[in-house]
Amino acid sequence: MRPSLALLLLLSLPASGLRAEPGGTAAATLRRPLTARPVGMGEAFAAVDGGLDSLGYNPAGAGRLKKPELGTSYLRGAAGDDFGFLGYSHPFPLATLTGAMVYYNAGTIELNLSDGTRGPRTAQQDMVGLLSAALPLGAGLCLGGTAKFYRFELAQEARAAGFAGDLGAVWHTPLSGLNLGAAIQNLGPDVRYESVGDPLPSAARFGAAYDFSLAKLRYFSEGGFSFNRFLVTADAVKPRDQRSVLPSTGLEMGMSLGDASDMALRFGYLFERDIANFTFGAGFRQGRWRLDYGLGVGRDDVESTHHVTLGARF
Repeated sequence: MRPSLALLLLLSLPASGLRAEPGGTAAATLRRPLTARPVGMGEAFAAVDGGLDSLGYNPAGAGRLKKPELGTSYLRGAAGDDFGFLGYSHPFPLATLTGAMVYYNAGTIELNLSDGTRGPRTAQQDMVGLLSAALPLGAGLCLGGTAKFYRFELAQEARAAGFAGDLGAVWHTPLSGLNLGAAIQNLGPDVRYESVGDPLPSAARFGAAYDFSLAKLRYFSEGGFSFNRFLVTADAVKPRDQRSVLPSTGLEMGMSLGDASDMALRFGYLFERDIANFTFGAGFRQGRWRLDYGLGVGRDDVESTHHVTLGARF
């Protein structure tokens, strides 16, 4: 496979309907949101104790998981592309271990290249395996790391395989409910289709999260106001290929429905993005089962993206 052909394939692929935050020139699948809850909160999730939901933002966010957790997501994009995720986290006495798989298919394109290659082909097909560990330490500190093993294929002609990694930390500060988090995402060698190399979408992420409850106040405990738990978050992301820092913020409002069930509404805003800015989400839990929805509201000619995740804690 000549380098020029691999480059032509990259340029000829259609724009994906399942979009990700900017952060590099290759391997966008490594930056796609994995679950719906962070999407609804503007992807401001670096400092949240999110369990499996933290996998795409800060691997240390699973350090305080109390029960095993299983989650799966499936998305169908406006361009006919498909994205799937399946993950499982298990807390052990010393650390929480997570395994996950990610699948992406960009749909079909018609090739008509100068070397005679022509006909319908799968535009892009990606597979990523993830192994992650989160270790709680003393003084409220959790450390985490994720190893990613990927295989990418463009138009059934150009292929690349390799690895990447995330490192992160979450500090549970002395102020109850306040967390600070930081992560470095997608470290590793260039993605190479034959001899053509492009950098991974690496980024540095910093965040804060404040979780507080108003349930003890008389007005809230008597049902005068439905929502009594709040999670406020803010992140700043510095992608490797951009000079500016990209901030985002999120809000989650929760309420108990009784009988081991609860629900939440989520809102977020991503600043200085060319795609979706406003986000919205909702979640519902009944016993061990969870259903989460996240919406990134597109603007101009960019389609809105819908994320749905089904999960369970055992």
